[in-house]
Amino acid sequence: MKARLALAGALALALAGPALAQPPAPLKMTLDYDGTLYPLNLVPVKVLIVHAEGHAMPGGFGTSISMKSYGILRALKRVDIDAESQGRTGEDGQAYPAAFSYIHHDGKRVRHVHVDWSRGDVQVTSTPPYSDLGKPAATLAQKLAATDPLTQFVRTAVAAGPQAICRGPDRFFDGKQLYDLDFGRPEPANLTSDDRAMGLTHGAQCTVHLTEIAGFKPKPPDQRSQGLTSPITMVFGQMGAGGPWIVTNIHADTVIGHANIALKKASVSGQRSQP
Repeated sequence: MKARLALAGALALALAGPALAQPPAPLKMTLDYDGTLYPLNLVPVKVLIVHAEGHAMPGGFGTSISMKSYGILRALKRVDIDAESQGRTGEDGQAYPAAFSYIHHDGKRVRHVHVDWSRGDVQVTSTPPYSDLGKPAATLAQKLAATDPLTQFVRTAVAAGPQAICRGPDRFFDGKQLYDLDFGRPEPANLTSDDRAMGLTHGAQCTVHLTEIAGFKPKPPDQRSQGLTSPITMVFGQMGAGGPWIVTNIHADTVIGHANIALKKASVSGQRSQP
């Protein structure tokens, strides 16, 4: 599934927090994104559609994402992923993974993967089974120290501010591949008029560097960037005053041109507990 789900995971937001004496209405969010490719010296083309949903539950959260390839990308390489994650919210307000599942259609096969986190173990089932877990394969200690891509970005939603989002490396595990995304220092960012029309405020951004750790095919160091030729730039904004943080844009240069994923629609109801 490589880094695509990691990027996609940046688009799925869900959260929950400690109960209040008079609890607010549960937070529900629906987000829609379009992905555009700008091939070198060619007209930009739409290549991706992303739909994400998140909701609060007592003491925990649920989130899901559907990513469908479109147009020329679908013709060249089908990239369709449906994923969902459930987890708990700790006393520290942090999101912790419990169960993560995804279905990946790559044009050759359909793979179903389910990952269960417990206090001292991480269990993975895959249909069809993986024939190779990578060199090296992810260790149990590495899996326990990681979260799935969707849970990881729940932490973005409940962050107190940009410094809590762009805070250094975070570790992801998707059932086979384990990798770090290193979030650089936050910088101011100008939100678009469309972003502000959706109610977003306080724009910020940071660069993100991907590092393969385990579960990948062996390859030379200069080929471990998943086709990226520049750092990823993630732009985000806060929904209203004191609301959740939402990723509004992700862009990077790739070997086939500039790739851009932009927020097109956001629907938020209820309230979040303050971090």
